[in-house]
Amino acid sequence: MSGLISPIKNMAKALGLGRIVNEMRSRDLTDKSVFVGLASIPSRQDSLREVIAALLPQADRIGVYLNNWDDVPDFLKHPKILVARSQQHGDVRDNGKFFWVDKVKTRYYATVDDDILYPPDYIAQLIRYQSLLGGTYAVGVHATTYPKPVTKLLRNRHLLHFSNPSNVFVPVDLIGTGTLLFERAYWGLKYEEFGAPGMADVWFGVAAQKRAFGMWVIPRRSDWIVPLEQEDPKENLFNEGRLDDSVQVKALNQNQVGSTRRNLLERVVRVAKAGSMFSIADAVGIHNAANKISLDVLSDTEFRLFSGAFVTHKREKNQNLPPALDEILEQYVNYQLHRASGRFFAEDADFEAAYKAVLKKVGYENLPHFAAQDWRFLGLRVPKPKTVVKKQA
Repeated sequence: MSGLISPIKNMAKALGLGRIVNEMRSRDLTDKSVFVGLASIPSRQDSLREVIAALLPQADRIGVYLNNWDDVPDFLKHPKILVARSQQHGDVRDNGKFFWVDKVKTRYYATVDDDILYPPDYIAQLIRYQSLLGGTYAVGVHATTYPKPVTKLLRNRHLLHFSNPSNVFVPVDLIGTGTLLFERAYWGLKYEEFGAPGMADVWFGVAAQKRAFGMWVIPRRSDWIVPLEQEDPKENLFNEGRLDDSVQVKALNQNQVGSTRRNLLERVVRVAKAGSMFSIADAVGIHNAANKISLDVLSDTEFRLFSGAFVTHKREKNQNLPPALDEILEQYVNYQLHRASGRFFAEDADFEAAYKAVLKKVGYENLPHFAAQDWRFLGLRVPKPKTVVKKQA
């Protein structure tokens, strides 16, 4: 952690957040405490009740910001729930999710929506993946990648929608704040950083860019989280963004939010653990995003730099790499980068066939994480766990 203190200390000084480093030094790494923040409108009372019921067992505290509610519903009168109301603090719309971000002391801060049903393992899975990356990273399920400059908020982008299955764990430019979790002390986020209401996703993305912090989308099965139907679909920030996104686009471009194919890969190799876990599915995920928004392919020099970095990460973080995999590791990384860069060659198909043979030779149970992911991605049958039959006395 000492290597992170200096850059974050500089960031804290620049943003006037001097308490960040002391909080980081004193925090308990076994602490899994989570505060969940959300904002709601009266027409979503029924769905809000479902959201609260799903998340209450998973959170230490929940903060609910009620915009224009006449009364506080009974199901929010719970010792773990804090309520803030627009009558006292103004109608701040989706910014209300972050009302408590600089007021609470939990290790993690998650934000959710009042129209999404979350599974019982939702918070645990977000923490699992965030822990792989470290404190300066946020994770989520609904995420977008943009080119530079951003031209439209809801078009010319690559979207991974929260309700769709995905097998990738890759960096992105924006996370939908209905599916977000980050480590509060590292970010030192201030509620005042959220400007005009109705664009909390953008303001969080801007905050990440100012800090040079990363955002990643996590893998999930189909319908892991699902939308809850609403009677009035017009009360929707998505619909507003389709009509006029000029403010959002301006904010994103002023803060240089957006990607190139090179910096998507740079964000992976910057995290040694992520580089060691980088699989074929992840490489294809980066290509799909880059191809959708017409990003340039890698140059030869960039290709060589990334190749060396990925080989190093995989050898250092997978110290018990099976010899058969280690022998072909450099070829494998080059194959991965071809998939990621949009420069796929005929010989890569030959390598893929040879790689499948190596995977089968090593055996699924002996594979490191990235190779086990490849096994599934390449369509090999995952063996069923062996059952132990006890002998009768």
